[in-house]
Amino acid sequence: ISSAPGSLPHLHDELEALVTRSGLQPLAAIVAATGTAARALGIAATTGTIEAGKAADLLVLSADPLENIRNTRKISMVMKHGEVVQKP
Repeated sequence: ISSAPGSLPHLHDELEALVTRSGLQPLAAIVAATGTAARALGIAATTGTIEAGKAADLLVLSADPLENIRNTRKISMVMKHGEVVQKP
């Protein structure tokens, strides 16, 4: 994923490319963009996976991205540091 940390303007396009062009399964693409990316950036202790004590920055989706990676665009809520910052 080529976006700078904290900036995700092309995340959906890049996830789609990992699946459609690189042949990854949707779950593998999501893991690459989250946990694997956090480890590569040296920030896995605080972000990248959903665990107690880590930053609670989440997208809540209205459709399953494992069925279709394009469902990452179907955002129903955004949380930043555990606080809801966007709802439909």
